[in-house]
Amino acid sequence: MGREITARKQSGFEIIGLSHGELDVTNPKSIESALLWHKPDAIVNCAVVVNIDVCEKDGGLCFAVNRDGVANVLTAIKKIGRPTTFVQVSSSEVFGRVKEGEYKIEGYKEDDKPMPVTNYQKSKAEAESIVVEFGGRNPDVLPNWFILRAAWLYGKARGTFVEGFLKDLRESKEFSVIGDQWRSPTWTKYFTDSLFELLTGKYPNGIYHGAAEVGRGEATTPQVIEEIAKFLGPEKVRATTKLIKRDDFFKIPRAPSNVILNTKLPKLPYWRDMFHEYLAET
Repeated sequence: MGREITARKQSGFEIIGLSHGELDVTNPKSIESALLWHKPDAIVNCAVVVNIDVCEKDGGLCFAVNRDGVANVLTAIKKIGRPTTFVQVSSSEVFGRVKEGEYKIEGYKEDDKPMPVTNYQKSKAEAESIVVEFGGRNPDVLPNWFILRAAWLYGKARGTFVEGFLKDLRESKEFSVIGDQWRSPTWTKYFTDSLFELLTGKYPNGIYHGAAEVGRGEATTPQVIEEIAKFLGPEKVRATTKLIKRDDFFKIPRAPSNVILNTKLPKLPYWRDMFHEYLAET
């Protein structure tokens, strides 16, 4: 995500991307040094441990980066005292609801209540609460703050599920596909559009969703694979698929639905259209 933002050519913005070595969100001194040196008008926090299995195995690392790292950045902003716009990149995972009957296939709106279960979900949800509370208490140094939730992201900066399925479909084999999970596949290019829309200053502080438009009952993993297969064409698809249940695939419980609905920002394209545009371009 961070690479997609820093690669962006956006009129009116000088974008500076900092690596972990240049700014470590678990190290307050590192944060203060970076902020004093660069004097940013806006900070977009993309630092995250996103691997759910790693988060469950090492809860200390998960919460140190995903939750406490956010608090560290905000504390540094207050200590320096320079008014700054802050954007926390969050996740559709905050809604949790891993048990049957709890979830909403049709998706979650911005004001629906998070119900996190796993370490990753809890760390991202608690980070959101930290931003909301800090913003309310410190309007002098944080006049503008936003939480932008991401969905099932794919993009050019790194290999994602798209590249994985492309590879699988070209090989002569059978591979397992989860049939009972609904997502919002979103190209990072368009998620970044939502991010810069927030930075225009036209929107009130709060929680927003940056996700492709998804119809009710979409988009399942088989539907995603179907679109990739259409793009490849039957002559290039050598694999067969076997449908399995979510709970038979993942060691750590996964939410059945991670669909998020964008009701506040300009609509992004329909997920299938976005998907084909990405495949054609890459």
